[in-house]
Amino acid sequence: MKTPRILAAVDRFPEDDAVLLRGMEIAARHDVTLTIVHIVDLPDHAASPSMINTFRGQAKLVALDRIEAALRRLGIGPCKTAIKIEAGSPALRLVEICDVLNPALVVIRARNKPWIVKKLLGSTTEKLIAAGTVPVLVLRQAVGKPYGRVLLAIDGPDTAPQALSFVAALLPDAALHMVQAVQVGRQLEEAMLRVGLPRSDLTAHHDVLVQDAETHLRALAAVLVPRATWQVLPGEPAAELARATKGADVDLISLGPNRSGLIQRTFIGSVTRHLLRDAACDVLVGHSAETRTPKVGESLMRAADQSTTLFQHRSI
Repeated sequence: MKTPRILAAVDRFPEDDAVLLRGMEIAARHDVTLTIVHIVDLPDHAASPSMINTFRGQAKLVALDRIEAALRRLGIGPCKTAIKIEAGSPALRLVEICDVLNPALVVIRARNKPWIVKKLLGSTTEKLIAAGTVPVLVLRQAVGKPYGRVLLAIDGPDTAPQALSFVAALLPDAALHMVQAVQVGRQLEEAMLRVGLPRSDLTAHHDVLVQDAETHLRALAAVLVPRATWQVLPGEPAAELARATKGADVDLISLGPNRSGLIQRTFIGSVTRHLLRDAACDVLVGHSAETRTPKVGESLMRAADQSTTLFQHRSI
């Protein structure tokens, strides 16, 4: 991994203490600066036009003071941190910042919004993941120790090398365990039953899929560097992967690179959403295999250059 930039997206404290601690742990492991980002969300109608810029400026200073206070409380020195505070819609600005800074990883806390709000609007975390441009580490637990055992969830052996390479570079001391959930697709199952095939044929077909996955993963594990253990989980992916995270020695589950198209990237998949809600450990979601076009990247770069930014290293 070449000089990765680790970005910690924070909102409030002490809720985001874990984001600073885990982000700093990974940044220190790679000897790079931890970039701490906070978005001030004051809508234009929150005050008169003559006062809104003043209020935003004061809100940025308040946020900066709170971040610096959290760093002091957690014993994190200023020499390896940079603080970036901007104004705007949190999800949109965070995506734009990631497009410009191109971090190797974004660390963010799992948000617990009311169900109806998440259903209608989605969380900042989900929107960042849906953008598909950077890997996102979503923290669901307090930071107790470095990641020891990581489950690497893949949807086929062809996705494993890239995902394994990224996670191994990011977390070189962790033990990696590949898991692939296998089930007969719902539409195929309905079609097989519709034409009158007995359920035993459906079971036999599922067994063949499991055996085929085992054969591929066994062959793959024999040649992968670094080495990784593997396991096939027969059953519905979301439920099986969530169940696998409940193992006492599991610290993190990583979802491999997303190969889906634009529509599926706009709305994150059901398996990812299920794990963000129900996983018993932290969740790492890899970036999309697709990349944005240069024109889009240039457009976001210009937007970032024109924004009002407070980006400084203040002595703590």
